[in-house]
Amino acid sequence: MLNEIKGGFRILVGDVLQAAHESRELLHERDPDKSRVLYHRASYINTQVALLQKQTMELFLGKTEGYKEGLYLLGISSIASRLERMTDILLNLDRQAGYLSDLGFLKRYRLDDFFSEILHGMAKITPALERREVSLAILLGQVEERLDGLYADRFRKITAALSSSGAGSKGELVTSLMIVHYLERLGDMLLEIGEKIIYVIIGEKIKLEQYKAMGAGLRATGRRNMLGKMGFRSIWGGRSGCRIGVLGDSEAPTGAGPGSETVLFKHGPDFKLTRERDNLKLWGQLRPGLTPQVKAFLPAVAGREATLILEYVPSRNLQTLFMENAPEEAFQGLERVMQVMAGVWWETRKDGQVLAEFVRQAQTRLVGAGCLYPQLIGKKGAIGPMPIESLASLLQALLPTEPSVPAPCGMRIHGDFNLSNILYDPDSGRVHVLDLYRSRESDYVQDVSVMLVSILRLPVFNPDTRRRLNAAADQAYVFAEDFARNLGDDTYKARLAFGLARSFLSSTRFVLEERLAVKFIERTRYILEKLLCHARSGKPLGSFALDKGVLSIDPN
Repeated sequence: MLNEIKGGFRILVGDVLQAAHESRELLHERDPDKSRVLYHRASYINTQVALLQKQTMELFLGKTEGYKEGLYLLGISSIASRLERMTDILLNLDRQAGYLSDLGFLKRYRLDDFFSEILHGMAKITPALERREVSLAILLGQVEERLDGLYADRFRKITAALSSSGAGSKGELVTSLMIVHYLERLGDMLLEIGEKIIYVIIGEKIKLEQYKAMGAGLRATGRRNMLGKMGFRSIWGGRSGCRIGVLGDSEAPTGAGPGSETVLFKHGPDFKLTRERDNLKLWGQLRPGLTPQVKAFLPAVAGREATLILEYVPSRNLQTLFMENAPEEAFQGLERVMQVMAGVWWETRKDGQVLAEFVRQAQTRLVGAGCLYPQLIGKKGAIGPMPIESLASLLQALLPTEPSVPAPCGMRIHGDFNLSNILYDPDSGRVHVLDLYRSRESDYVQDVSVMLVSILRLPVFNPDTRRRLNAAADQAYVFAEDFARNLGDDTYKARLAFGLARSFLSSTRFVLEERLAVKFIERTRYILEKLLCHARSGKPLGSFALDKGVLSIDPN
């Protein structure tokens, strides 16, 4: 697990670095779409931090009897650091007050209102932790909300006074604004303490807003009897930016059967979960039973995030089956889901050419991959007289050529068709597909390329297992090739090359093993150079032949 933690930390640093790039751009030019991307990234970062902290705790303490005690000690340590920070803020309040010529200036802003809330909240810390009462922890969050309201009121009054006051009092007003800002920051510390107490109680790092959303979601499904004994187990993985977990009776084992009232909880950006809800309903009509049922949906309110409650399907995903060395079940599941997806593609096909814009998609992923592996992404130079173009240059050169090979028709695609989004029950032979936020009408080749690379990127280097993964990728490739032949799709191989280059590049953003990232970048470069050479030769891209060797990863 240590290597996984190290790799996850490397990815986390890369994501924060990319967030810094995006933030700088937004300070130069406002762009609602880019702001949404930054918000989405921040959600993912918060989830990734929670995962790293949980993995670190499990590695340090193990699943022993001392785990809960260790969690309690960690909670005390974390809360103590927040209390120290609160003390620093109180000192800053005193320093700011020293800049005022007359403390009477502050009376107009009724600062005692802030302190009444702060003292009320602080008095609940010890009983909440010692009694393990979630209700008291939630109260700390309510204190933070009321302090936010007090700050907003004082902020309006002070800024209004700044616009109309004389030069002599502007300094007093700015100092007053700093003081109320510090008081508001004390509320943030109380909120974080409340979340740490919840972490100690339920054993999962979760934001207080998310915990309250769980209760609201259960109420929306009529499961009021679960509110007092709500158990939560996170499901990690993916880059969706959503918090995902199994929500059920804390006194019953997960998946204990219909009587346990277990559901799947998702909490995240409103635009994402709204679209996923709509796509789940659409797919439920296309293939009843293929997707989990939507039990409840609570849209975002007042800038908060949305909540989606789904049917819980107690199956393992294909990634787990491959990683747990269950090849027979994994191959059966892969074959079954390819058959199901081919049926959806065929039944939803519509006349009219479509372009997936794989090159443009790849260009948007260059910065993210470069933050994690800059030494690979930015590589350029020459070998003797032969120049080595950067990936950015290769993509830019191919940008005007991709439109010459559109898909012959559009169809409904999954949009993120990878192993972790496919559940398979070997006993019943049933498959379920998850995470349909990106589902849309487009080129089915995108689903094919994503599935192929999701098989190849599994961090397994045992020779026998690696050969099985290569065989699985070949199985999916042959199936998709047969589908293209039946469709009469003459440009399939060229488009698949574009799609694979995009997927190999995109996957380096969350490949933990550098040796695997190197292989993926090498394949990205190889495919792009072959496509560019073919285009520059004057031959139509439709005649491009993909080298199947790119779908085989050696274990070394």
